[in-house]
Amino acid sequence: MLSVVAALALTLALPATAQTGINGPVGGAGTSVHDNDRRIDRERDAGRLSRSDARRARTENGLTDDLARRYGSDGRLTDAEQAEITNRNNAMQSILNAPARTGPKR
Repeated sequence: MLSVVAALALTLALPATAQTGINGPVGGAGTSVHDNDRRIDRERDAGRLSRSDARRARTENGLTDDLARRYGSDGRLTDAEQAEITNRNNAMQSILNAPARTGPKR
């Protein structure tokens, strides 16, 4: 009887959980952030990023990492949280893929 009540409670709880937008365990966000850090270092060493641009990129990348850790502190990300982290990582990739500025050094 107790197992039937427990099974019924779990069955009734599932739709509410599905409505929260939780899509599973956190994963992948940290890898992109660390890949971006290595890429920033490579671009700076190659001279394609100025020191100030590299510093700004590292700061922005650190903010994305902090955000991912905060969002993932409960072990899960909502669809919106995952989308925000993904969009921030994609924006960083776009910046790093852009051609280097050819203007005079500041």
